[in-house]
Amino acid sequence: MPLLPTAVLEDPRYRVPAAPPAGAGLTWLRSQVPRFCDGPEHLRRRARVDRVPSSAVIPNLIADPTTALLEAFGLPAGCLDDVALVAAAYQPHAPQSPGADAALERLVDACGGRSEETAARLCLLVQAHTAMRALIGQRRTGAAGPPVPVTRRVAPDGTTVEVDLTDAPFGRGSHGRPGRALAEAWAEVLR
Repeated sequence: MPLLPTAVLEDPRYRVPAAPPAGAGLTWLRSQVPRFCDGPEHLRRRARVDRVPSSAVIPNLIADPTTALLEAFGLPAGCLDDVALVAAAYQPHAPQSPGADAALERLVDACGGRSEETAARLCLLVQAHTAMRALIGQRRTGAAGPPVPVTRRVAPDGTTVEVDLTDAPFGRGSHGRPGRALAEAWAEVLR
């Protein structure tokens, strides 16, 4: 798969892989979050995610970042394993499993059911989970590079391409990572 430079992230001809509408499981979550859509719908969903009160989470030396986010959202710390399962299968090209779909359904139930607010909270939890762990690990070891090394786009000719995030560790443009300030604060405190 071609690896393109980050300039592609600000080129409107390169779109994010779109998620089709769905009623359950990970396909439902993908169909509700800004990561898998462009245009006005992306802006609306992104504004919803940006309103999730994650900035109120204060890092401390004991807390796991995902556990702290769960607690900030009023969810039990016991949901951590479900977040990890969902995060591992969040991208459509990642290995999928019935276990990840079941974990997503448990998280939806814990959030009070399917809604735009539930999707926004789960979007932030799931996208932050792996990236925050990678960023914290890098800070602790002194490793360089972005916590998530590549992202995907659909080129104008319809092929899927990967975009190198080396010079844009949190993305760039309208699809820049939500929760960047929170992730950097956690990484700094926990390193």
